[in-house]
Amino acid sequence: MDQQWLQHHRKQLTLLTTLHNFAAPPESATVVCRFGYDVKNPYFVRLSMVNSPGDPVTWVVGRDLLLAGTEELSGEGDVKIWPSRQQAETPSLYLRLERPHRTATFAGELHPIRQWLQTTYAVVPAGSENLQVDWDTLTASLLPPA
Repeated sequence: MDQQWLQHHRKQLTLLTTLHNFAAPPESATVVCRFGYDVKNPYFVRLSMVNSPGDPVTWVVGRDLLLAGTEELSGEGDVKIWPSRQQAETPSLYLRLERPHRTATFAGELHPIRQWLQTTYAVVPAGSENLQVDWDTLTASLLPPA
């Protein structure tokens, strides 16, 4: 699978990779996925999948959930993530994404995703995420207009 690293101003980290969609027909089973991390939203990772021209389908998952899923089954709700159990040359990471009346399971290469994720923790270490959040702006966005 092809991977490409992109880094923007150390505020955003992006990994482009391909995933295999198990529910899709063979001719369209390969999906390009952009893993995006923005320091301004340090708790989350955006997964944007493009399988045809147009708008990508985007899922937002917890960064800690994704990290835990690189080691063992992680997630209880709409998102479940786990590594392959077999000791293959190229270990995989599985992502099961659920919406009402629809489920999709994807697999991608584990090592590039884990390495990219570790880079996000080098930029914003675990436990320091709250220092990156603009709490005044966030609070103002949640309050009704004055």
